[in-house]
Amino acid sequence: MLKINEITAGYGKKNVLENLSLTCFSGEIHGILGWNGAGKTTFFNTVFGFLPLKNGEIQLDNRQISKSDISFLETEPFFYPNLRGREYLELLAGQKKVDFERWQAIFDLPLEDLVNSYSTGMLKKLAIAGVFLQNRKVMLLDEPFNGLDLESAEKLSWLLENLKKQGNRVVLISSHILPTLTRLCDKISRLEVGKIVQTYLPEQFSGLEIELKNVVHQKFLDFG
Repeated sequence: MLKINEITAGYGKKNVLENLSLTCFSGEIHGILGWNGAGKTTFFNTVFGFLPLKNGEIQLDNRQISKSDISFLETEPFFYPNLRGREYLELLAGQKKVDFERWQAIFDLPLEDLVNSYSTGMLKKLAIAGVFLQNRKVMLLDEPFNGLDLESAEKLSWLLENLKKQGNRVVLISSHILPTLTRLCDKISRLEVGKIVQTYLPEQFSGLEIELKNVVHQKFLDFG
């Protein structure tokens, strides 16, 4: 269980997250939904440890969480230049054995080529493979479907569904696009102005969609 208790974090004197609390259970995929600028990336950076906590605590199974517990797919992953796809996966896997044929088959990756020659979509698929290879207790996926074509997006969904069946990991996915979350998630938490304002169960997803549409429609009305 991942327990986030009253955390505050931000950049310099500006707080982006204010007393945010959230509980996520193993074996669930938990969605983080918010408009652009709501604080999703800051939230993920804080959980991973890129940003220090100003207040609160983050625990995994009743102990303080550490970076070694987490695999993190950033919205725009970083790649060292002049590194082959195979070498990148070996780097992220550490001491774990890498089944190169499996990942090459799933994502059709030219693992012997330099990452410098990869397209944006290929880089995203390589980063996804690296995150899964780390095999850690907590998986943070920040906008994982961005940059993927339809086939690759379906393959990622299949990988996540199979991971959920194992029942021993906490998976958090962020998105500002609702359908990418409702098809996969067991719960969706709505992030606004640095706080979780509500968490929705599957039977409430349709109501969440109506709420979001009403917000957008109201903005159009405000424009006159």
